[in-house]
Amino acid sequence: MEKIAVINDLSGIGRCSLNVAISIVASCGLQPCPLPTALLSNQTGFKTFSFLDFTPYMREYFEHWKQIGYDFDGIYSGFLGSKQQVELIIEFIKLFKKEATLVLIDPVMGDNGMLYSIYEKDYPSYMKKLISYAEVITPNKTEFALLTGYDWSWGVDKEKIYTYAKELSKLGPKQIVITGVGQSEGSQIVSNLGMDFNKNEFFEEKVAYNGISYSGTGDIFASILAGQLTKGKSLRKAVQTASTFIAKAVAYTASYEISPQEGILYEVFLKELGET
Repeated sequence: MEKIAVINDLSGIGRCSLNVAISIVASCGLQPCPLPTALLSNQTGFKTFSFLDFTPYMREYFEHWKQIGYDFDGIYSGFLGSKQQVELIIEFIKLFKKEATLVLIDPVMGDNGMLYSIYEKDYPSYMKKLISYAEVITPNKTEFALLTGYDWSWGVDKEKIYTYAKELSKLGPKQIVITGVGQSEGSQIVSNLGMDFNKNEFFEEKVAYNGISYSGTGDIFASILAGQLTKGKSLRKAVQTASTFIAKAVAYTASYEISPQEGILYEVFLKELGET
């Protein structure tokens, strides 16, 4: 069975990060091997939470994997809490990446046009260094802007987006998916824009948007991509699968009284990932 190293924080409550990554990767028919970056009582969208930084333990943790002879068919990295963790994940990739190992980086660092407050202003330069080791990246609109300088006040100029993404791909990642494009007040459609520079391919996957921003959907999207791509699916097929899965789960969640901080009720659809 193929194995994916899944690198993210672990939140006890909230359908996000390692909670969703482990279940989704397993449902895709792969073995998830989690490397936590932090331990939280619940995800940070709630009013209060406890936080344990796992940085001091990460190197010893993954060095034992090497000592027992483990290797990976995929490496998928999400939330990293510091520049030091970025350097640790680069070290991890150098240690475990084989020629055929897929590396997917979700460059988590901002949303709603802003860099997250936990990061210093130069953090995007560290993320650029990390994504140079990736084949695939999944930035949201804000993260794409932080990585490329694209200004979303220009609108969704697909030709210009492609040009900026192509320049970013020169750092390393030849497959780039920008998530949540068009998500704004009054919008009923949101798009995920996929670019495969190995094939000079640009595509758009549109889904319905109900105006509610649920926690963890980016983690779910990236987790499905990591699983599907490691299984050999094309980028276009993986993006279609992830987009459809999330749209169905969002529609299902909307029929229940659940806070957006808890995330979408994705669990009932997991079996479908093994059928794609």
